[in-house]
Amino acid sequence: MAAGVGPGDRVALMSRTRYEWSLIDYAIWFAGAVTVPIYETSSAEQVQWILSDSAAKFAFLESTGHGATLAEVRDDLPTLSQVWTIDDGDLDTVADAGTGVTDQELEVRRTSAATDSLATIIYTSGTTGRPKGCELSHLNFLSEVGNIVHASGEEKGLSALFQDPDAATLLFLPLAHVFARIIQVGAVKARVRLGHSADIKNLAPDLAEFQPTFVLAVPRVFEKVFNTASQRATAEGRGGVFDRAADTAIAYSRALDHGKVPVLLRARHTLFSRLVYGRLRGAWVGHGNRRAGRRRSARAHG
Repeated sequence: MAAGVGPGDRVALMSRTRYEWSLIDYAIWFAGAVTVPIYETSSAEQVQWILSDSAAKFAFLESTGHGATLAEVRDDLPTLSQVWTIDDGDLDTVADAGTGVTDQELEVRRTSAATDSLATIIYTSGTTGRPKGCELSHLNFLSEVGNIVHASGEEKGLSALFQDPDAATLLFLPLAHVFARIIQVGAVKARVRLGHSADIKNLAPDLAEFQPTFVLAVPRVFEKVFNTASQRATAEGRGGVFDRAADTAIAYSRALDHGKVPVLLRARHTLFSRLVYGRLRGAWVGHGNRRAGRRRSARAHG
């Protein structure tokens, strides 16, 4: 607010999954503004398009590397007035400047947005052309969070994970994607202990240290583990590549509580993901007969 961020202003956020991502996201919302996430791997052309298309006036970057990417296209962004870099300590600068904003002023701004006000603009990957901005309102988030946090009875589903008094989750998916974002919002809403892990290469030790009660993943995470394990096993001349890869993926869960921590997959459409999911549920599905494996796996996870 002290920097001039006004109600409805678009504020871009380009960073890996880390605590500061969630902090900045909520700060933007408290100021009545709109968060525009950008994947930390985006090219200069993608950054230019998203900032231009959203008419972003402000931007938070994670690193000087992101600053170099932005510098390539900065001349093409006349509406962008201010850029802050997390790794340069700019969040302290922003916080210090805001000490003159009173609690009353902040509350007025926080409540200036209605449920149907724009909360965020999330851009598609751009595989079919330029990325397209999807506008989500605060009501969109409230409705989704209500479904996953406050459901009861036969519809309880995921809410059982969030309602556990000791609930905790480690977030490692990119917060620029709506799946990780809704988990962030749901965790804050349900007062679930939330941790951030910026690199899946460090995921196993991070899981062991943080001890979440549930984690959320997508098939590509397990497939990356599978590919790495397959390459390693092949290089070492060992057999059983598929089983070794599955065991490596499962090690993420067993780093916690002997494989009892729920792992939620956003989409279980690949055979490997089905196999890992079934095995985590204590129902290993053989991969010799793929069709039979799919049927048994489907029964294993309901």
